[in-house]
Amino acid sequence: MIRVHGYLGRIDERLRREAAAADLVVGGRRHLDALAVPEDRRLVLGPIGPAVEAMRALPGDARVVVVASGDPLFFGVVRRLRAAGLAVEVVPEITSVQAAFAAVAVPWDDAQIVNAHSRGIDAAVRVARNHPKVAVLTAPGRGVREIAEALRGAGKTYVVAARMGEPDERVDVLSEDRALALGADEVPGLHVVLVLDHRPDEAAVLGVTPEIAGDAAEPADDEQRPGRNRAADGSDREPIIGQVCTTGRARANADRIDEALSVVSKRYVGGAAAGLAAAWGECDLIVSHLALGATARMIAPFLADKRTDPGVVVVDEAGRFAIPLVGGHIGGANELARRIADGIGATAVVSTATDSLGLPALDQLGWAVSGDVAAVTGAILEGEPVDWVRERLWRVPPLPDTVRVTGPREVPAGADAPDGPGVPDGPEGADGRPPAVARVVVTDELEVPASGLSTVVLRPDSLVVGMGCNKGTDVEELRGLLEETLADAGLAVESVAALCSADVKVGERGLIRLAAELGVPYRVFDAQTLDAQDAPNASEVVRAEVGTGSVSEASVLAAGARLVVPKRKSRNATCALGRIPARGVLHVVGLGPGARDLLTPRARDAVRNANLVVGYGPYVRQIRDLVSPNADVLATRMGTEEQRTAAAIDAARRGLDVAFVCGGDPAIYAMASPTLEMGTDGIDVDIIPGVTAELAISGILGAPLGHDHATISLSDLHTDWDLICKRVRAAAEGDFVITFYNPRSRTRTHHLPDALAIIAQHRGPDTPVACVAQAERPQQKVTMSTLAEFRPEWVDMNTMVIVGSDTTRFVTSGDGRRMIVTPRDYHWMEGRVSGENRLNYRHQDRSRMSRAEYRGRTKEK
Repeated sequence: MIRVHGYLGRIDERLRREAAAADLVVGGRRHLDALAVPEDRRLVLGPIGPAVEAMRALPGDARVVVVASGDPLFFGVVRRLRAAGLAVEVVPEITSVQAAFAAVAVPWDDAQIVNAHSRGIDAAVRVARNHPKVAVLTAPGRGVREIAEALRGAGKTYVVAARMGEPDERVDVLSEDRALALGADEVPGLHVVLVLDHRPDEAAVLGVTPEIAGDAAEPADDEQRPGRNRAADGSDREPIIGQVCTTGRARANADRIDEALSVVSKRYVGGAAAGLAAAWGECDLIVSHLALGATARMIAPFLADKRTDPGVVVVDEAGRFAIPLVGGHIGGANELARRIADGIGATAVVSTATDSLGLPALDQLGWAVSGDVAAVTGAILEGEPVDWVRERLWRVPPLPDTVRVTGPREVPAGADAPDGPGVPDGPEGADGRPPAVARVVVTDELEVPASGLSTVVLRPDSLVVGMGCNKGTDVEELRGLLEETLADAGLAVESVAALCSADVKVGERGLIRLAAELGVPYRVFDAQTLDAQDAPNASEVVRAEVGTGSVSEASVLAAGARLVVPKRKSRNATCALGRIPARGVLHVVGLGPGARDLLTPRARDAVRNANLVVGYGPYVRQIRDLVSPNADVLATRMGTEEQRTAAAIDAARRGLDVAFVCGGDPAIYAMASPTLEMGTDGIDVDIIPGVTAELAISGILGAPLGHDHATISLSDLHTDWDLICKRVRAAAEGDFVITFYNPRSRTRTHHLPDALAIIAQHRGPDTPVACVAQAERPQQKVTMSTLAEFRPEWVDMNTMVIVGSDTTRFVTSGDGRRMIVTPRDYHWMEGRVSGENRLNYRHQDRSRMSRAEYRGRTKEK
């Protein structure tokens, strides 16, 4: 039997009696000391895992007492114990939150509760901006001072409640200024913070009796809800991932998946059937570590609609395969399986037809979709003729030749596409192709021309809504004005991409809730930005109120949209609509040093989704397996940088999604700079960073870039050699670690020796110098030497060179491998690293040793 007792400052006789008779007592050290529990029967509660294992190891008739602070059912230990499959009885206690509200006699049935113990204060701040009564469970570094700083200017009152129920209980009511002025020694450790719109002695703090405790209509706390891809403030949120794992090996695989995905998944470690049932209602994505057949049988009763069912991925016990079972596209299971496979070295077994054939899933393009998705997708899969009709240069996924894209003709750079529906280039069948059997229409307009063909309608994220309103305008009036404005303009609400307003409305509850209902971000602009826009219907009355003559129209323009519906009014609000110019996208993609596991997920997605992949031949071959079979590829040789840059820009101007690939990072001696210099008017540019060659070789060598360093290219094809020498000399004089790109080629042989000779005037002969050829590739070769012994002939164009600073040293790792480190001079290192004396000083202090003594050249007297 396991009995869990709540504790808030007092130990009653029942707890004392049961603890004395128990075989094991689990709790905090102060609880165990107060109960005088002997060492052989006590377990100090830290991480819950060891406590669970200890309880499981006891005989079935053992008596266990668990002492938990506050109410163990409220953000407490009972949830974790039951999730581990343990049966418990509970003796409740009041929570510290209840005690805090009671201390100031404030009703809390309409309050929001936020747990900031492990997830930071962002949720607490977000909720407190929009809710008059919030309680926050804090942690060190996430307490009243940090919350008050984040809410500066909101005019909140703060109640700090610490050690509730203890003899030294503390309850302080603080103004914003007092909370901000608290010294470090004045802030208690763990404490509850009540964030209130009113002081506790004011009548307004009472609020009204709600229909639902916590007022569920208000933005929720950081406990996300499945089935929604937006947080309460309209921002994107990560999906909730649950993992059902009933064995030790499965739990180990679940840990690997969390680490690979950089997430903290919900765990269901009890019975398999109960775990899947619980996860089905609580998660967006489920990873089942059970057999495929068993998982299928257990979830069968829950299957309802592919649009709302969570995605389920099955991972086998050995961690070799990740298999999407349901929700492959809409549920996100296919993508999760790929991420898991990439992260743990497994194989993703994706069986949906579009994925198998490299075709786009119409319901996975990120746009609202309606119509006969199955029939149109089937026609594309069967290779039947399909028309893709777009009114503007909205992006098109990689498509087979059987899909004919029709629509606006090419437009000048920087111009929007013409209005009106797209038209084919000639009469149906005139191009020698049989008539279409289905069509996809991409439009933000409500009216879709009738057709006897199977049709799918895609709604691009193309519209921006600008709104202003009187304070306290309810969401119903705002929604009504927006819907009326859209309907009169013949525009689809599904194409709304953002809701915008003035920054004085940053906390306007109605606008925030409207954005959340639409599932779009809520953006605000300051008065100066709004006043700079050429809004056609500015008002001096509005200027007197908010400092700018226009809110709704100006915020549309400030968001980069073209005004298509001028300001309209209701009793308390204004609304304007704009359309974001349709443009192609040029992704300049850094592929990293060459190893596939150093290719970023963002780069991988850009290549997979591109209509056209452009790049230097070896780089394109590096990722050829990621390119859609329906995408075009332009791979060119060395020396054609100008031509391929122009080709990539030109393709993006035609409305294509282009991946322009290069090695390392695109902004470091690569294609981002010439792309921007050549001119990118009329297209969107997305620079996707990559792991640089410099960072790759630094990791291979150890930590030579651990302190200040300079990066210099020795190629004089684009930079005058005298200027390069000047930069090398300056870096040497400044005692920087120096990385040389392009150090040597068949024709450029004097550059590296000359650069090393310059450095030798400022560095000792034992300065570490290393070169790495073909970093992170099978042909990788590492050579470590010194400035005196280094040979330039070891270097070619596929090699990079690092020259250490005056403090760089060779060290040895535990496996005997020689490595290089440049000490960071951390004060806590006590002046030594790996057995070597080191220069270590504090700011404003003299050096602990001179540089000469450090290098062993002289002895100070």
